[in-house]
Amino acid sequence: MQRSFSSVLQLIGLTLTLGLLASPVMADDVSHSEARMLRESGKILPLESILETANNYRKGEVIDTELERDDSLLVYEIEILDDQGRVWELEFDATNGDLLELELDD
Repeated sequence: MQRSFSSVLQLIGLTLTLGLLASPVMADDVSHSEARMLRESGKILPLESILETANNYRKGEVIDTELERDDSLLVYEIEILDDQGRVWELEFDATNGDLLELELDD
């Protein structure tokens, strides 16, 4: 079976589109040096401030923190182990401290 050049391009385009739709959206970790620069320039809040805010939502032991770039948004991701052994994931806008997501981690 012979396909026209146009139909081959359409097939390639469809394949790429479906591949992008099936791919999970990934956030990129911000390096320590970039995080320091962003903090010193006042573009993001200090982690200590975010941890205090997180404590208002979920009490427990902080077991992980990350600063990520999710599209154009800078996000602090905090994981907290509560006294019942559950892990909570909280995401905050690093620029203003707004809670973006609160979920029980599986």
